Amino acid sequence: MRQIPTTHRPPRLPRLGYVLLRKYLVPLYLAATAAGCERHPTAENATDAAAHAVREVQSVTNSVGMELVRIPAGSFQMGTSEGATDVRDDETPRRKVTITKPFYLGRYEVTQAEYTKIFPRRKSFFAWPDGGGKDRVPQMETARFPAELVKWVDAVEFCRRLTADPTERTAGRTYRLPTEAEWEYACRAGTESAFHFGDSLSSTDANFIGTEPFGNAAPGPFLNRTTTVGSYQPNAFGLYDMHGNVWEWCSDWYDRDYYRTGPAVDPPGPDSGSRKVIRGGDWYSDGRDCRAAFRYAGLPRGTFYATGLRVVMEYGPPRYPAASLPQGEPAKVVAELATTGTSNELAGGADWPRWRGSHANGQWAGAVLADSWPNAGLRRVWRQPLGAGYGGVAVADGRVYVMDRELAKVATERVVCFDAATGRLLWKEEYPSEYGDMAYANGPRATPAVKEGVVYTLGATGQVLALDAQHGQRIWDRHLLQDDNAALPTWGFCSSPFTWADLLIIQAGAPQNRCLLALDRRTGKPVWNSLNDAAGYSTPLLVERNGSHQLICWTPTHVRSVAAATGDPLWSVPFEADSGMAIAMPAYHRDLLLVTGYYNGTLALRLGSGAQAPTIAWENRRALRGHMAQPLCRDGYGYLLDRRHGVTCFDLKTGGKLWDAENRVTAKARNPHATMVWVGVTDKALILNSDGELILASLTQHGYQEHARAKLLGETWAHPAYAGNHVYARSDTEIVCFSLRAP
Repeated sequence: MRQIPTTHRPPRLPRLGYVLLRKYLVPLYLAATAAGCERHPTAENATDAAAHAVREVQSVTNSVGMELVRIPAGSFQMGTSEGATDVRDDETPRRKVTITKPFYLGRYEVTQAEYTKIFPRRKSFFAWPDGGGKDRVPQMETARFPAELVKWVDAVEFCRRLTADPTERTAGRTYRLPTEAEWEYACRAGTESAFHFGDSLSSTDANFIGTEPFGNAAPGPFLNRTTTVGSYQPNAFGLYDMHGNVWEWCSDWYDRDYYRTGPAVDPPGPDSGSRKVIRGGDWYSDGRDCRAAFRYAGLPRGTFYATGLRVVMEYGPPRYPAASLPQGEPAKVVAELATTGTSNELAGGADWPRWRGSHANGQWAGAVLADSWPNAGLRRVWRQPLGAGYGGVAVADGRVYVMDRELAKVATERVVCFDAATGRLLWKEEYPSEYGDMAYANGPRATPAVKEGVVYTLGATGQVLALDAQHGQRIWDRHLLQDDNAALPTWGFCSSPFTWADLLIIQAGAPQNRCLLALDRRTGKPVWNSLNDAAGYSTPLLVERNGSHQLICWTPTHVRSVAAATGDPLWSVPFEADSGMAIAMPAYHRDLLLVTGYYNGTLALRLGSGAQAPTIAWENRRALRGHMAQPLCRDGYGYLLDRRHGVTCFDLKTGGKLWDAENRVTAKARNPHATMVWVGVTDKALILNSDGELILASLTQHGYQEHARAKLLGETWAHPAYAGNHVYARSDTEIVCFSLRAP
């Protein structure tokens, strides 16, 4: 890796001249600027932005120690030309954009040391000795590593607090996030190539997955972490790390078609949206995602250990105040009952009593659906207020079951039951649950399971409950942390409880051979335990082979199979999930088992007979990288939500990719998500995306065909339930019921 000292600056002046400039001339210049006397170049006379930056040597070091570089006004070609290598449609059409006024931009990403001066108790993932990724930076000084785990709302608050600092106020300086156009303009620094140094990217140029270079570059080493800011060569503006290390938030809402409709002069970004733009790639990005034109996006309140920020400084009021977040739902939402919202309308498709449906396979024996929906959308039958959570919805025998965590009682989890026809609250059971430093700590993650009049739940901190489904009384309980000495996973317990025969099976990740724990579902007493692995996040999969039932579990290190009745280990295949992110439930089709991960791609195993170890049918580590959603399989083809391209079709025989829907199903984002469910034995699927839109589409080897789309609710990662003629979906504020009845 070609690294340079972090104190390096582009050659501009002899040392003596530089010292005199910094000691005498810059303070005079800054005083004049604060008084409004700076002469800003116009776009017309900034014909060569890079050369102009060298002539205008000014930089500012603020009270936090951040150095900001003056970026001149100018014009540039934003986006990528049609036909360029790996161009994405949201990068086109390439167009000339003009930035009419200069601005100051951080020479580096905001560092951990700088960030904690504003947020004293904020932790970074790669921080020694108390960060979640401390094992990757042992004994290293990480103060000059970039801050990460930064939400967009935190980045905006950082700018607000920095602007409010007395020293900054006296100097007349204000801070904000860059617009997407400003970021790309500053990154390119007068160039038009894929990167500011050319059309190839290797690990000597930036911190990314060096084994996945871009262009003609050869594969190189991969650090598997962030590194000290300024460790690679700067661009012509003197900016470091514009490619790789961490993603950087921009102020804009993301709109895939904005280049076709937005202004060409000082584009501020769309007026509204669901995700905010992030730019630049990160330490775990392929080289192609670190290009100057590559666009990505994330939820404003989402957290990820590869996202940081770089700030803009201006004198006087900021030109682009932070865009507001979407308006939330009212604190109190009342049930809105339709005149036909009676129990008679619940007749139709099968119930949805547990994770992924009656058979836990993502297939719904649904009602007859129309090929199109009204322009006004589907008819809402009812809605009720609900607390936060990622846990899915279960529906059985005319009742709806879901878990949440109320904001007013952040140390309390609940199991809530509603009448399926009217939305009337029937009962709730709550209990204390302290989340501590859990990542994405908004609420429970698992979907309830209902069987023979009992509802089984697993809370985010390991509370297992068996409740009377009719009235909510507690039948028995167990706590994985206290009773089994389990360790709390980074993102909490997510694997949904799984019922089979007389067993309730929990992925506990407890020591002494208790990764899987099978309990008597009537009494809660242990029946068997198996495996020594840590807990993953995916729900176990039941597979029948030659009359015997296997329970297949993807843990952070292996795909393992045990006998469902006894827990006896049958076979094991190594498949390590980076950072323990074994999330998506494996999928089974004929004799093929699919396991897919965000970083590791897809592994296809061909199962043998009985306990015989499987063989590896194929692997696709690059083009098929799922995340949280279980893949669908039908007629020899598979469909998964790839982290980069969205819904993607592939041949189950070879793993070869056939097509992708180019992020049209769900918004392009760092953590894209959409749940997919087959409707009967047709080629139609019901898809709920993370923006709360329900989509009816056909999925075949020939392509993606969308029939209808309707907005149900706000942002959600939770799995909906389909029952009768209805869909039941939840967000962090409400649960809704919509009719799917054909008009």
